[in-house]
Amino acid sequence: MRTRTVRTPVGPSFDVAVQWAPRWARVFRRARRWHRRHRDGADVGLEGVGELAGGLDDLGGVVVWILGALAFVLGVLLVWVFLVPLLLVVLDLLVVVVVLVLAFVGRLLLRRPWTVAVTPAGDDVAPAVALADVMGWNRALRVRDAIGARLTAGASPEQAVLDVALGDKAVTARVGVPVG
Repeated sequence: MRTRTVRTPVGPSFDVAVQWAPRWARVFRRARRWHRRHRDGADVGLEGVGELAGGLDDLGGVVVWILGALAFVLGVLLVWVFLVPLLLVVLDLLVVVVVLVLAFVGRLLLRRPWTVAVTPAGDDVAPAVALADVMGWNRALRVRDAIGARLTAGASPEQAVLDVALGDKAVTARVGVPVG
């Protein structure tokens, strides 16, 4: 969702944005931490490889066995390095697209409100200064623009959200509530 950066006449700048899923931020952070902890590769044990060569007495058989083993290892390595990651990326993208489509349709059908957040400009980790829950995507975009206009006119973020929410029953202001 596109973020609008608004400069106030006297104070700091603010980002005003319609948030897609603010309640999922903790879930994504946990998933990233889990991935970082578990991304080490698996150890491969080579015990018992020498037993496979039993019975190869002539030089031709040994050479054929070595060439076959090298070809097999090279084939497995190529599949492991190129094909498996490619298939996993395609599967991940497919899952993400399906989940996003279902989430968007679910949000529209269940009429869950969109959150318009006012945050300090350029600070992605700072909590929101003021929030507004808005029913409907188009209305959320209009509320985002109205809050931005009020901030540009010199209102504080809390006052801008309260002014916009005052005349609209589909907008609920959340001011001074910690987010996250």
